[in-house]
Amino acid sequence: MRALARIAAVAVAGAALYYAGIVNSIILTHPGRPGVGAVVLGIGLAIAILLVAVVGTGRDDAVAPMPGRTWFVRGVWVFVSVMALVGFGWLVDMPRQHSLDWTPYHNDAIALNECAARLVLQGRDPYTDLDVFACYGSLGIGPDRTTPLRRGAFADVAIYPSDDQLDQVWDQRASGIGTNDEFVWRPSYPAVSFLALLPMVALGWDTNYLYVACLLVAMALIVVRSPRTLRPFFLTALLGASSLTAFTVGGSSDLLYALPLVVAWMYRDRKWAGIPLGTALATKQIAWFFAPFWIIAVVTERGWRAAARDLAIAAAVFGVTNLPFIVHDPQAWIAGIMTPVIEPMFARGAGLIFLFTNGGVPLLPVVAYSALEAIAGIICLVIAWRARRTSPELGSILAIVPLFFAWRSLFSYFFLLPLFAFAAIARMPIGELAFERARKLGGLTIFAAPSRP
Repeated sequence: MRALARIAAVAVAGAALYYAGIVNSIILTHPGRPGVGAVVLGIGLAIAILLVAVVGTGRDDAVAPMPGRTWFVRGVWVFVSVMALVGFGWLVDMPRQHSLDWTPYHNDAIALNECAARLVLQGRDPYTDLDVFACYGSLGIGPDRTTPLRRGAFADVAIYPSDDQLDQVWDQRASGIGTNDEFVWRPSYPAVSFLALLPMVALGWDTNYLYVACLLVAMALIVVRSPRTLRPFFLTALLGASSLTAFTVGGSSDLLYALPLVVAWMYRDRKWAGIPLGTALATKQIAWFFAPFWIIAVVTERGWRAAARDLAIAAAVFGVTNLPFIVHDPQAWIAGIMTPVIEPMFARGAGLIFLFTNGGVPLLPVVAYSALEAIAGIICLVIAWRARRTSPELGSILAIVPLFFAWRSLFSYFFLLPLFAFAAIARMPIGELAFERARKLGGLTIFAAPSRP
């Protein structure tokens, strides 16, 4: 029955991320509000829980005894089931306005990708031709949805520009006063991030529905990949990990990379696994963090030759989808996809950096956080390699751990971690569940209730 413990743990971690994300958003919008430490601790604990949930091979976990009293197991699954209703509520509520300043273009990733897709439909290169001021004007949004840079008028800003500062500089640059040194203006992701939007943009549809559709497809694939008798528990837990639905419905383009990455991870034993991996890599740079851990897993299961072949396929997918823009203006393309690295961005996020930007702890130089991130990355790779046979799914979570220590540690880096953990558990050889034993133990879902004592 350890399988139920794994699944419930991931759902609980997703619920913790849900509440941490809400508090993080409140504090970023209203600096000075309490709860910074709770956010950092909540995300850290969620990551720790997810790591524990994917430790081991999972072999025959569905029939292995699970320590614990019935009331505790039932209590946990009652909580997961309640959170599943919360997650489902977000999906049902999607068409409605969620706040006074709600917009389909929640952040510059969504907004710039939308405008980039429009330019492609016009036969133009968004890495060279995108005008952020015209783009935002057409979408009816302002500088609060941008990524400001630590230069120009913001060069002396210590933590982050205020709304008044953003508005003042934005109005000046939009009216032609001075040059735009302060706002990221070009697409900062590989080409699939906006190429995937072309049908939606051409039809004039809200691209957020595509992101939600990607989440639903990923969830469905995980349920299908899981053992038949455990599917009600997987589905309840996927909804119970309410960070997934809440922050996708709230506005996130991250599902464009998450869906192919889930496929690549769950089916890495197939010869075609390099295709979804390449698609994820060609969509968003955060998928790049998963690549070395995916390679370790493939090498362990299928050998170096298979890993090299799959990596070559992934590289080909990346190259083909980005080739037109590389050929047209290689410098502009490189500047675009390297924006997160080469541009002087402000410290921002929900990881450790949150204590320094909003928690009153003095901010350290960028190099300090870069060093922490690099050290954490090396440690995670060493752990993944050493545990590649005893815990082959650890990489699905370890890949993101270094970003907890980064200068830019956005909450969007973490809210999808439960999805990757579920994908990892779904491919474990956990066996079929003895359902009556689960009912007697107290396992509960919104689809199947436990038996009466």
